[in-house]
Amino acid sequence: MVNARLVYQLEKTRCIPTFSSGFRKGKSTLDNIINLETQIRNAFDHRNHLVSIFFDIEKAYDHTCHHRILRSLHDSAFQGNLSIFIQNFLSSRIFRVRLGNIFSQPFMQDEGVPQGSVLSVTLFSLHFSKILTILPSAVSATLYVDDLQISCHGSGINLIE
Repeated sequence: MVNARLVYQLEKTRCIPTFSSGFRKGKSTLDNIINLETQIRNAFDHRNHLVSIFFDIEKAYDHTCHHRILRSLHDSAFQGNLSIFIQNFLSSRIFRVRLGNIFSQPFMQDEGVPQGSVLSVTLFSLHFSKILTILPSAVSATLYVDDLQISCHGSGINLIE
């Protein structure tokens, strides 16, 4: 319920860039594939080179800074109960590891978002997609949660590099 409200507000205020397709209504990995195929065809038609780099961001959820998530929400004009709920959702999280019937000592989660929560996907996407808005205009990007693809095309490979 909270995630649905957050996503609604983010979509309404266009805080999630169009190139981010992870867990968004009406979007899927197919959007990213079609985007890449279109870039390849356009480069081929114009006899250009296309360089594409694919990233799977390792431990992306584990290293997402709480402060930066909250800053992203604040910068997106989120205030009131929703931002307070998210702050409480991220604060003072404790987890334990279970192996069979044996539990580890509790650990405090100082950074990162909880694995397995739909709210975590949205918070990570909000935070990470902001970083991608600083890419040069010649570089295009698609993002599916923590899988990023960037590409650039042009007549000379040196220019692209």
